[in-house]
Amino acid sequence: MKRKAMYVLIGLVVAFVGVQAYTTMSTKGTPQQPYTVLKTIGELEVRRYPEALTASVLKPGTTYKELSNSGFRSLAGYIFGGNAEEKKIAMTAPVHMEMGADSSRMRFVMPEGLTMDSLPVPNDPNVELERVPEEVVAVLRFGGFSNDEKVATHNDELLRLVMAAGLEPIGPVRFLGYDPPWQLVARRNEVAVAVRWED
Repeated sequence: MKRKAMYVLIGLVVAFVGVQAYTTMSTKGTPQQPYTVLKTIGELEVRRYPEALTASVLKPGTTYKELSNSGFRSLAGYIFGGNAEEKKIAMTAPVHMEMGADSSRMRFVMPEGLTMDSLPVPNDPNVELERVPEEVVAVLRFGGFSNDEKVATHNDELLRLVMAAGLEPIGPVRFLGYDPPWQLVARRNEVAVAVRWED
């Protein structure tokens, strides 16, 4: 009986490892918003992001926890066919989250090759299609699962490192999430802030 229980346990562990490995590989295959690394300064990475098209939603609430659920549902609904053409749009990474004093915004970056004219009109009137201009951002990466405390801690650390590097932040800090909640290992999170940059 003990041997049977041990085999069952081993089988469950193998299945769990297999599922997590598959999930991690699948996530890494998700198209990512393109960028160019301009400079690495210790833990900071300075990147240039080209102009991008995004679908965004503004929600009440000021925390990561409040925005991560309601914002994701609205935007996922749009790309999974909740639009005038019932068209499915590929998911990209990362998801951008900007927490404000009264409300917070989440953005999905649209895949390359789409234009503002080719994007279908959202069924949800709260979903906005926007053109985000090129920008240079300083980024700090961290792992594990995110929560409000972790995001706040890394926001503070990002701004400290930015100032120590002699860079000038020119906008609010935002969170960049790359992985689905069911991925338990090799998670990638980032906090980013736009900075003034002269080539």
